[in-house]
Formats: sequence, structure tokens, C-alpha cells
Amino acid sequence: MKRYLSLAIAMFLVACLSIPAAAQSATFHILKMPADNWVNMGLSRNGKVMAVNLGGEIYRWTQKDGFVDLGAGDPFNSSIGISADGAAITTGIVGPDGYTNPGIWKQSTGWVSLGHPKRACVMDGSWGSGWSLNADGSMAVGLAWYCPGAQGFRWSAWEGMVALGHPTHASSRATAISADTSTIVGFYEDPKQGFRRAVRWRPGVDMDYLAGKHNPGEATAVSSNGTKIAGQAADASGYGRAFYFTDAQGLLPLGTISGNDTDQSSANGVSDDGVVIGWSGDPFWGGITPFIWDARNPGSPMVSLQDALIAAGARIPKNIYLYTAITISADGSTVVGTWFDANYNQGCWIAKFK
Repeated sequence: MKRYLSLAIAMFLVACLSIPAAAQSATFHILKMPADNWVNMGLSRNGKVMAVNLGGEIYRWTQKDGFVDLGAGDPFNSSIGISADGAAITTGIVGPDGYTNPGIWKQSTGWVSLGHPKRACVMDGSWGSGWSLNADGSMAVGLAWYCPGAQGFRWSAWEGMVALGHPTHASSRATAISADTSTIVGFYEDPKQGFRRAVRWRPGVDMDYLAGKHNPGEATAVSSNGTKIAGQAADASGYGRAFYFTDAQGLLPLGTISGNDTDQSSANGVSDDGVVIGWSGDPFWGGITPFIWDARNPGSPMVSLQDALIAAGARIPKNIYLYTAITISADGSTVVGTWFDANYNQGCWIAKFK
């Protein structure tokens, strides 16, 4: 009996240590979505403003105003990004030429098309889309088509659209930009094998491969000052695993919740304090579940986010199962994701750490 009790206590302590270190408690709420469709979300730095791509319709959410419809985006693209101050949103929108363009929304201007790089082309009715914004929305990054593939870009009002390059007959994408604009992360495909590779672009520095030039993966998130990066890369097992990267530590594989050799994991977000969220499990057969991991407790494994929230006092309905964590705010206070239940109902949730 003592053995099982000790194990339970140990698991509880691991869960508590794996929520943001400054957090004393957590709350959980189901979000009442305007529609039932696929979803992607982005959070402002303090988690108080959210950008939502809901089946191609774009919304801005605050607790006060709820979901405010900003109009139609690209119905075939899930990209969404929001500035740290919550005042600007980027995605793909229908431009003045009738094709999907990368675009930025601001309260003062509404939607503005960003155009496309030189030597770009229309692919399936699209020039490309915006994926991420810096602190005040003055710089955007994303994907633009060049045919037969895609390439990452950065855009600013003073510089216009600048292509970040691509492998020969292969694709790249700029997935996220740091709030201070010092770092852009994404992927750069292998021109022979076609798999993605995690990369970083910095001003005045050659693009570098975070997990090695010949290792599959991609970088998906970056902290406000560009020093912390998260994503997915194949480890020694050959399976994709979430990673955490800093220049001081290099690339740190985070493993999986279960520890099973064939499970995978991927990081979707990283806070400025190094809290990483994402999913873990078997995306093809066994299902996935959201995880949380804290760089300030590097010896601790990733744990189930649902277990960690419950351990921190969040009240999650018993019939609700968290499916994935989509992103975390830069200050680590807010996480959003999706849920399902035994009757195949599904929706979105928001959790707050205090």
C-alpha cells in the first residue's frame, strides 16, 4: 500500500512542478465558439487577446467582447498570428486581385493586403499567407508560393516583402517571429529527401539548422527575445519528438509523456520563461494528449497538461478530454487548445495560471 501511495504522491509533485513555476493555481473554461469547425489560435503577450482562424473565418476574442468576426480569410489555410500587444492579426485574406494574399488587420485600417515577393506565383488561388507578427504588428512573416513550392518571407512597411529563400525545387516557411524581430524560425526542406528541417533566420547571420542539416523537423515557436525556440525534430529513435533549444544548451529533446518508443510529440508554443506546450502520443493509432514542460525544471519529464491543471486546482469536467494545446502566451499565463468527449463532441478551452 505504501508503494502505491508514494507513487501517487510522486506523480502529483511532478505535475505541480511542471506548471509555470510562478503559478500557484489554475483555472479552466470551455470557450463558446461561434461555429463548429477546424481551428487555430494565437495569443497576445498577456493572453488577454486571442486571434482565431475558425474554418477560414477570422475572429478576435477578448473576455469583455467575446468573439468579434473580422471577416473571411482563406478557407483552405489555418494560419493565424497576433502581435504581442494584441492590436494586429495576420493570416491569409482575399486580396484586391481576387486571390489569397498575406494580410494584416488593425483596428485603424481593417484588413490590408501585404502583396507578395518578386518571382512569386499563384498556387491554387493563393499568393500565400501570414503566420506570425512581432510586438506591435509592424513586421510579419509567413509563406509565399513561388511554384512549384513555397518560401518563407518577412514583411515590413519600410522594407516591403522580402523572400527568405528556399531549397531548389523544395519549400521553406517562416512560421514564427520573435516580438523583438531578432529571430525568425520555421522549416527548410531537404531538396533531395523532401523532409522538413528546423531552421532559424537572424539579421546579418547565415540561416542555421537547429537540429542538424540532415535531421527531419521544424521550429514552430520562439520567445519574445528570440533566445528560446521550440518545435519538433527526430531523435535517435527516428521518431519526431518535441524539442527546446537555446544557444547555451543546444537542442534538448523532450521525449514523450508515455516514454513509449513509438510515440511522438511536438511543441506548439514556448513562453518567455521557457514553459513549453504541445502534444504527445501516437497521432495515427493511439491518440494524442497535450503536454507541458518547464525549462526551469529541466530534470523533470513532460507531463500531461490535463493532470497538471487538475493538480493546480483547475476544474475540468470529468467527461472532457483535452486533445491538444495550441499555444501559450509569452508571459506564460494562458494556454488554449481543443477538447473532445465520449460522445464525439468537441470544442476549445482556455486555461489561466495565477
